[in-house]
Amino acid sequence: MEWPAPVARLAPAGLDPRRWWALALLCGAFFMVLLDGTITIVALPSIGADLGFSKQDLPWVLSAYALTFGGLLLLGGRAADLLGRRRVFMAGVLVFTAASLVCGLAWSPAALLAARVVQGAGAAIMTPTALSIISTTFPEGSERNKALGIWGGLGGIGAAAGWLIGGPLVDGPGWRWIFFINIPVGLVALALSPPLLRESRGSLTRRSYDPAGALTITGALVLLVYAVVKAPDVGWDDVRTILPLAGSALLFAAFALIESRHRAPLVPLRVLRSRTLVGANAMTALIGTVAVGMPFVLTLYAQRVLGYSPVKFGVSSVVLAVAVTIAAIAAQAAVPKVGFRSVGARSWARGRSCSRRSPQVAATSRTSSSGCSSAVSGSASPS
Repeated sequence: MEWPAPVARLAPAGLDPRRWWALALLCGAFFMVLLDGTITIVALPSIGADLGFSKQDLPWVLSAYALTFGGLLLLGGRAADLLGRRRVFMAGVLVFTAASLVCGLAWSPAALLAARVVQGAGAAIMTPTALSIISTTFPEGSERNKALGIWGGLGGIGAAAGWLIGGPLVDGPGWRWIFFINIPVGLVALALSPPLLRESRGSLTRRSYDPAGALTITGALVLLVYAVVKAPDVGWDDVRTILPLAGSALLFAAFALIESRHRAPLVPLRVLRSRTLVGANAMTALIGTVAVGMPFVLTLYAQRVLGYSPVKFGVSSVVLAVAVTIAAIAAQAAVPKVGFRSVGARSWARGRSCSRRSPQVAATSRTSSSGCSSAVSGSASPS
């Protein structure tokens, strides 16, 4: 099992003078993806009433996009490294834009859900590729940190903009325009990509896409969500719940088997040895469940029960995006301080333990931030 070789850094003399314009282009495309995730929530009641969605099928307007996006994200990044980042980015923008057009023209629930699946695939191709282009365009240091900070800051802005833009569009020209607004943005991105973005590829020691891994994990998630959505109506002991759950478990097992045997897996299973990483991912999954599930319930309750208009609901819900943004900024400032204190305490404890074992190791621990764990037992933590 081998990891991709590091991408060569750009020399100062070879800095692209158009790099900040390139960042604006990439951030615009990323903003389009973020906007689509939030703006659709505001329009759900109107979409359900217009196309005749059942209450069981309406959540799939969000889930079809989110599951495809998350399941194919790693595959999109791998394809960009192998085929060329600018080329793959443009392909992702094209797929996303075309799918947005079909979403806006959807004539039935099945047509909309199929288009949302394709739209999620386009976002999965476009997003990791754009981030990779930023990393290779800006040299390591203050410039890259600034570029990545701008990129990350779009999260809260995109969420807030989705609430504010979605209401007037749904109340005005109609819900279809929440998808039509992606078309001019996508066309501009396609036109500006060749002159602003450099073509580049990753230096991979093993060229492999691992599509089986991406498809099995996506299928497992789809079956799991389908079972959870159907269970409240048909019962947890019904065959229509049990079979999808069993199929999901089999696909998860197949994914683990594929990744353990693939020569260049999308998800090397050895990363699961890290309790910190596993715990962080589990917490992220719980937070994501609440963050996505709560707005879905709120939009139906506010607009169907309380009689809120889309505009009123969108404006009143901006507080959620603002609160998340403020909390993220506060956490970004607080967590490093807590982490540094924790790491310092652990290093001090390791140093005292080493000093009782060996004066030579104790001296090493005073000059190395890694303490004595690596000096005594080699690399204790999994790489």
